[in-house]
Amino acid sequence: MKALTREQLEKRKEKAVRFARDVREDDELADEIEGETLEEYAEHRRIRLLNPTRRMTPMPTRKEMLERIEELEAENEGLQDRLDDIADLAASEEEEESGDSGENN
Repeated sequence: MKALTREQLEKRKEKAVRFARDVREDDELADEIEGETLEEYAEHRRIRLLNPTRRMTPMPTRKEMLERIEELEAENEGLQDRLDDIADLAASEEEEESGDSGENN
């Protein structure tokens, strides 16, 4: 089993993608290789990573980010409605208190 650093394996993976796309003219295979994480690629090729501890969280897709934005906007709107209700209650209590003191005078 070969052992490579992350950087060496990244370069090898990039070469494999280019080879699949340019030489074999197999875009599907190139996309498949490109879609693999570095750890998956290493396992598939039976290569041991010398510095495997560095793990990056995968970036969410644009679609996932837009969905999350929609969720947060809906949550924000709900919270804003609750704040408005609380403000209305506080204002009505102030009116009642000021109305009560005005009636006693």
